[in-house]
Amino acid sequence: MTSMADETGKKDKHAVVTHDGRRVAIKPIDGWTDLRTALLLHDIRSPYLTRCLGRSHFYTGDSGDRTDERTSVVVEHKNFDSRHYEESKHLPFIECHPIPETPSFIFEWVNGRPMREIGGKELSSSLLERWFDDILDGLSWFSQCAGEPVAHLDISPDNIIITDSGDALLIDFAGARILDGNAQTPGTSRIFKEGYAAPEIFVGDLLPESDLYALAMSIFSVLCDEPATTLDRASFKGVLKKLTPSFADRLRCCLSEDPIVRRNALRPSSLRPISEKDRPSHVCHENRQQSSDEDDPCPYSFSTCPFLEVAYILCSTE
Repeated sequence: MTSMADETGKKDKHAVVTHDGRRVAIKPIDGWTDLRTALLLHDIRSPYLTRCLGRSHFYTGDSGDRTDERTSVVVEHKNFDSRHYEESKHLPFIECHPIPETPSFIFEWVNGRPMREIGGKELSSSLLERWFDDILDGLSWFSQCAGEPVAHLDISPDNIIITDSGDALLIDFAGARILDGNAQTPGTSRIFKEGYAAPEIFVGDLLPESDLYALAMSIFSVLCDEPATTLDRASFKGVLKKLTPSFADRLRCCLSEDPIVRRNALRPSSLRPISEKDRPSHVCHENRQQSSDEDDPCPYSFSTCPFLEVAYILCSTE
C-alpha cells in the first residue's frame, strides 16, 4: 500500500489513529474555503468521494461537544462565516492519536495510489474513460446532495486516487465551494494549480464546468508523464491518437474555452451539472440529525443504480 496525502494520508504527518485503532487522515480546518463541503462529505455515501468522519478538537483540551464550542471557533478562525458554525457542531468529535496540532477534519483512510503514480503501461483508453466517469459521477452526486452547483476547483492527478478496488476517488476538497454565494471566503479567493485551472478561473468565474477542464488536463498530463504546464499542441495530438474516437471527442469538449460546450463530454446517463434553471430543492442539512453512522459507501455506480432508474421513471411520468 502507498500512503496518500490529506484524506488518504500521503504524508506520514497526516496519518493518525482513532481511539479504537482505526487509521484515519486529517485535513486542517484552517484555510478551508467552504465548511459546508466537509459537512456534506460526512453525510454523502459514494464510492467516488472520500468521507469526512468528523472533526478533531476546536482548541486544546476539547474532548467532545461543548456549549462554548462555537465561540472558540470564531476566535480561532475569524475568516470563517459564523452562520455555518452551528452546523459544524453536528460533526461528531473524533478522538485521535497523536492529537492534531491544529483543528482538523478527520477523513477515512483510503488504500490506493494517486493517478500521477500510475505508469503509462498500466493505462488504456477504456480504463481512463471509466475513471473519468467515476470522477464526474462523484461531482454530480455532490451537487445533487448540496442542492446547488458545486465546484472542486483543484483537480489534478495528485488529487485523484485509484483505490485498490479500481475506482477513481477525488480527494482534497479544501478549495471546493458550493456556488451559491454563501461560502466563507469570497469568490475572488480561490485555489488552483497552474496548468490544470480552466481559463475562466483567472478572471474570477467559478463554475462546475471548470472541473471538466481540469479533469481532462489531468488525463493528458498522466499519459504524457509530465506536468500540465509543459504540454503543447503536439502533446495533445499524441494523446488523442492513443484514445478511442469517442473518448477523444469528450476530452476535446472539456478543453473548450466555452464552459457550456464542455457539458457535451458528459454521458447521457450521467447526472448533469446543476444549472440556474434546474436546481432541485435544497437538501444540504435538512436530515442531518437522522444521518447514519454506517461507514460503508453506496455499492452502486450511477449507471447501475436501481433507485436512480426508478426515480427517473417516476419523475418523467409526472
